[in-house]
Amino acid sequence: MLPEELLWAEGGHASDVVLTALADGQLAIVPPNVRAHVEGCDLCTTHLGHAALLSIHTGAGLAAPRETASQTERAPFPRLAITLGLAVAVLGLVPTLLQAPSTARAFAGDVPLVAGAVSTLSHRFLAPGSPLMLASTYGAAVLLVMVAVVVVRRLPKKEISS
Repeated sequence: MLPEELLWAEGGHASDVVLTALADGQLAIVPPNVRAHVEGCDLCTTHLGHAALLSIHTGAGLAAPRETASQTERAPFPRLAITLGLAVAVLGLVPTLLQAPSTARAFAGDVPLVAGAVSTLSHRFLAPGSPLMLASTYGAAVLLVMVAVVVVRRLPKKEISS
């Protein structure tokens, strides 16, 4: 039970402590005579309604961070979407496979052309001191550093206890 000095406010009405306790549903700590006064007094009933609304809004405000924390969890890996995408890709390949003899002849003619292009690019690319080789080396290094930073930032944080 609440002590006598916390029960009444000026003017003979219930105190804010009593109204807050009643709004929070803690009826057991409020004496019956104070509860009877609140039920019979229009002013105290109005203040009790305001305290109840404040309690509801406070509870909702405290629950909101928990809801946002659960919303920031990672979405599950979209296995079904990937499987369906691969199935559609395979189905799109069927007409090409049905024309396999003509496709094989066209591919056989393209192989030397592609091989020559790759050979030319590799000679220019791998030439000692070529600007392209230098740029790709430093670009790969920067890319690796960026990937490492992203990976480290994504790792779960561990608390350090001393």
